[in-house]
Amino acid sequence: GCLSLRCCAFCSVLCLPASTINPMRQGITSVARRSFAAHLLASTVLVPAPAPALVQPRPLDERIDSRTSFAQILREQAVRAAGPRPRSLPRRRIDIDFAVLLMRTSYATADELDFMPMDEFQKRQFLLRQDDWEGYRQPLPPVKQGDISDPNYFDFMSYCQYATIAAGMRDGRVVFEELIDANGTSVVVARDPALPRDNARLPALLSLRVGDKILDAIAERYPGLAPTVELRPSRAALLEGVKALAQVFEYNNYLLSARLEPSERGFQLSAIAPATVWSQQVLSLRGDLANDFEAKAIAAYLRRCAVDASYTTRYEGSEVVHIFVYA
Repeated sequence: GCLSLRCCAFCSVLCLPASTINPMRQGITSVARRSFAAHLLASTVLVPAPAPALVQPRPLDERIDSRTSFAQILREQAVRAAGPRPRSLPRRRIDIDFAVLLMRTSYATADELDFMPMDEFQKRQFLLRQDDWEGYRQPLPPVKQGDISDPNYFDFMSYCQYATIAAGMRDGRVVFEELIDANGTSVVVARDPALPRDNARLPALLSLRVGDKILDAIAERYPGLAPTVELRPSRAALLEGVKALAQVFEYNNYLLSARLEPSERGFQLSAIAPATVWSQQVLSLRGDLANDFEAKAIAAYLRRCAVDASYTTRYEGSEVVHIFVYA
């Protein structure tokens, strides 16, 4: 059996009968493995469905393993104890296709970077969800597991996804075995030589690729709303593009509204009650990669326009403020 993996979205891949897997196993490559998984995920993962009941969080000593340092465990425990608490905010339901886009893009990009087996990714994500679910949901009105259109649930699951990605990157491997079915069949996966060998470079690369994919998807799905890309536009035109991009996130109810304020050296975008308002703060305190989808997409837009810029983020109540500074 799949152990706890039966409770994961990726179980749709792992628990297929061998007859379904066989066509892929003939001369399997990393690309074929990924394409097959992506095809199945496209039709099965991240749709509102009843999620399995979770057992109690694991004791602290059970969370320490060879791939998680004691110092990191203590840091995570400190954030659980003293970090920001989720709050009920007057947020609308996120467009389901947009929510799936953000989650699936992050998962697919993590898979592309080949730093850990994706069966292990799903198991670790499930255990994190088990550890943190009760503490998360208690201050909130009833939250239905599996309903990622609910911004409260999306916030939690995006946290689980990015915390698991960050943990996997910290001890990323360049060669590993990955299960491809419930019978224990595995393949050897080697990280593409074109990708960084230094794991410390992976978070920035994932953010860059996620931002590019979100921007491409917006241009394809919302041609009338997507910003116009032109090389080295005027500052006014650039800000209009940033505003248009923020409006796509607002249109899909990812955030309530956005406030754009130009400055002498760049601009500041304030996302009002985004769907990741809690998780962005918690991930930052844990030292994990941020799930700041709106900032990733804006950074991608600036790159397409050949505008060199960097950004930092601060948190003000229910607002997430991204400060972009031109180089």
